[in-house]
Amino acid sequence: MILNDSDLENGYFTYNNYHFCLYEYKRSLEEVNALWFINNYMLNNRIPINKIILNVNNEVITYYEGKNYVLLLLNNLNNKISFRPYLALLNDKTEILKRNNWAYLWSMKVDYIEYQMFHLENKYPIINKSINYYIGLAENAIEYFKMIKLDHESLYFNHRRMNKKNFYNPMEIVIDYKVRDICEYFKKAFFRNEMSILEIKSVIKNLELSYIDCMLLYVRMLYPSFYFDIYENIVNNNLEEEKILVITNKVSLYEELLFEIYQVIVRKYNILGIEWINKKFI
Repeated sequence: MILNDSDLENGYFTYNNYHFCLYEYKRSLEEVNALWFINNYMLNNRIPINKIILNVNNEVITYYEGKNYVLLLLNNLNNKISFRPYLALLNDKTEILKRNNWAYLWSMKVDYIEYQMFHLENKYPIINKSINYYIGLAENAIEYFKMIKLDHESLYFNHRRMNKKNFYNPMEIVIDYKVRDICEYFKKAFFRNEMSILEIKSVIKNLELSYIDCMLLYVRMLYPSFYFDIYENIVNNNLEEEKILVITNKVSLYEELLFEIYQVIVRKYNILGIEWINKKFI
């Protein structure tokens, strides 16, 4: 990472030739101890991650002017993302970081958005035209996930959302299935025009994935986190509503991506597809 003026304004700084970031912490305070525990575990096991620096009171969180901050020592400055999976440490301390109950979490998200939209009425005309489609896509993903028999699938260290600057940030860690990070990276890269359908297919072909992994990858790609993230920024953070057009203008291309991913997987494993998507391209 090369620190520029913009980075310095956003909490990055250098001291005694060490690079640091004063990171604004927005997660639940109940998760802080678990994240501190995981950070030490990862550092001790040489898993690439930045280091949490405790404050003068030996605390992770520093409260300043109405916000919570964490000081991070930046061990990884190359911004290079790796998708090497690291098995998560599972115990009573880390249970709070698990995010693998997708059906429950996604259902809660959909219910909350439907409640919001009912009370917002016609405040967001662009969203009103598209929201039902993406809720429907989410419901497809939820029902598909419920069909997958997950007995004792391994869980791995992942991130809440993929972001190059936050990839080695210990405050972004969650525990989930192996495919979470790669799917969220694909989605972000696709809508930013950083990866084409052919490039995503090529990566998937070279991944070492089991039958269950492939079903989870497909269902995670179905779930429109990309749409809901922008939706929340519009409704909660006053982002311009037109920003959601980046997603809605590529709806047909994304359906094609889902179809092509299914075609790659089904050559190896006989998994179920989404009938209405497959019919469009067969």
